[in-house]
Amino acid sequence: MDREQTRIAAIFFLIGAVVAIILFPKRELETVYKTKYDRLTDTLYITSTDTVYIPKTKIKTKVLRDTILLEYKPKISLFETTFPFDYGSTKVSGEVLGEVLKMTATNDYAVPVVTNTITETKTETIIKKSKGIYLGAGVNSLLQPSAKVGYLDNKYLFQYQFQPLEKIHTLSVSKKLF
Repeated sequence: MDREQTRIAAIFFLIGAVVAIILFPKRELETVYKTKYDRLTDTLYITSTDTVYIPKTKIKTKVLRDTILLEYKPKISLFETTFPFDYGSTKVSGEVLGEVLKMTATNDYAVPVVTNTITETKTETIIKKSKGIYLGAGVNSLLQPSAKVGYLDNKYLFQYQFQPLEKIHTLSVSKKLF
């Protein structure tokens, strides 16, 4: 009788192992996407140079006194001055012969421009969920065989066990703790 029980237990164990290997289910994958945004602020200085020419007809002059000089040969005088500002300067230049003949204003500004650069970084996390049907066989200390079927659903394990010699059916549920 002991030999026969051992043989039955070994056969059940081998059948359970073969069926478990053949029917082993594939794992399901759950993909979690995490998006991270980096914001970078930068300041650029853009140089802008403008030149304005003012014609003689637009220049207003006011005569404060009138002087008569004998044997005077007039010369064209040049003038130039600079007005500094926060981000550059304005240069005014021209020609004078008793009155303003020509005048030029040149702006030389380096104006700050604030730019934002947004860098997007995506991190992909793949979580494998344990799920599937498991078939198995076992032997207790009295060499009595048993057959099992189990279903694992991520956090819960449902099992059914049958012991054919004793004719005992067992149902069980287990919960994943960590």
